[in-house]
Amino acid sequence: MRLPRLPISAAFGFPLGATLGLLVTPLLVASGAPGLSLITMVAVVDGIAMISTYRAALATAMVCWALHSTFVIGEYGELTLSSESRNDALVLMLCALTALAFAATLRNTRSLLHQRMIRSPGWQIPTQRTSSPEPRSRS
Repeated sequence: MRLPRLPISAAFGFPLGATLGLLVTPLLVASGAPGLSLITMVAVVDGIAMISTYRAALATAMVCWALHSTFVIGEYGELTLSSESRNDALVLMLCALTALAFAATLRNTRSLLHQRMIRSPGWQIPTQRTSSPEPRSRS
């Protein structure tokens, strides 16, 4: 049985997620809204979880939390370990795990449907004859 391939491997999924997090962070710092920042980081993490592996998704969640805690919650680019920061880390990890479970369910369903289509073909190979019919005589 073939396992369904992921669209993006972990070697490319994590850098993609980190890059997306780095690209949206300056925009979120300019807005000054921690809630909007968290929602955007959750969207980045969930997107990576849907198209890549669990390693890439969890690593992206950690990077996004560090960016959020350092630049949006914290001041002067220092990592902030406050209760708000811990809650945001928990939210990011739970959202990543939920998206990973959802993606795994979709992949398993797709592979089951693929197996069902392969097992029931619309045609069958005819069986081979064991003896040939007797030739008719011309009279």
